Amino acid sequence: MSNKKEIIVTGIKYLAITLPLMFFGPFVLTIGFRAANEGNYLFTGIGIIICLVAIVLGFIGVRTILKGLFAK
Repeated sequence: MSNKKEIIVTGIKYLAITLPLMFFGPFVLTIGFRAANEGNYLFTGIGIIICLVAIVLGFIGVRTILKGLFAK
């Protein structure tokens, strides 16, 4: 039972990391779009990377929680 609990806690930690990235990524991306008008694409690239990392960590977190819930 404790092994399942550890797996679920690990998944929750992934989702805890994902939550701030879900808000910070679009914020940086918006700044990047405004700066892109002036020819600066640095913030746009950083924002896209942050958004992609949030999506990947979200999937990993949900998959880990489901693995902990349905493990035999």
